[in-house]
Amino acid sequence: MKKNKKAIAILGGMGPEASGYAYKLLIDLSLKEFNAKNNDDFPEIYLYSIPVPDFISSDKNREKAFEMLTERVEAIPKTLVGNIGIACNTAHVLLPELQKATSISFISMLSEVAEIVQKKNFKKVGIIGTPSTMKYKLYQKELDRKSIQAIMPDKKEWGIVENAIRNVIAGKSEKKDVLSLTNIADRLKKNGAEAIILGCTELPLVFPSSYTLPIINSLEVLSRSLLQKYYHSE
Repeated sequence: MKKNKKAIAILGGMGPEASGYAYKLLIDLSLKEFNAKNNDDFPEIYLYSIPVPDFISSDKNREKAFEMLTERVEAIPKTLVGNIGIACNTAHVLLPELQKATSISFISMLSEVAEIVQKKNFKKVGIIGTPSTMKYKLYQKELDRKSIQAIMPDKKEWGIVENAIRNVIAGKSEKKDVLSLTNIADRLKKNGAEAIILGCTELPLVFPSSYTLPIINSLEVLSRSLLQKYYHSE
């Protein structure tokens, strides 16, 4: 293992549970897929858990969140960090502007997920995410470029998903959230979805670990992509 590889940076805090999960994924995948055995086999990781105001379902806090994230991005040391990932799907609406704040490359979770969907030859996929992710059509745009149809929850279901996500952030997930999310996934399946994208990084913490369709965990996809770039860099 070369010792001069640049670190991975994660912009998190949106919410903190998902940020901790992102760190654990990076460690677990290093062990399972990249043959890490000793301390110095693992990547150096900067986890920035930034307490930005919530913009899961509203734009009113978006500008303040952007200011806070931009300030942090500008402070990330360019000599030490090779790539940045955002441990939040909704925050990817800010990615194009955040990229302008640094020469360090961001790895888009949305693009990486769309690549996986294409590689698996799915033609129709269900998406479960925050109201803002749905509103801005973050995944729909990426999938449209690959001629993949997105099967979406209806607006009533947006609120159900949002409530489940907020419960995870608050540390009080309930069995009814599992049932509600499963029911939504079942409807997406009935409407033709061949797989389900968990398009919010809190959802893997509450969605059933086994389901009748393939599940695409957006945070796991991002973590694997960051590690591939880390371990395969010169």
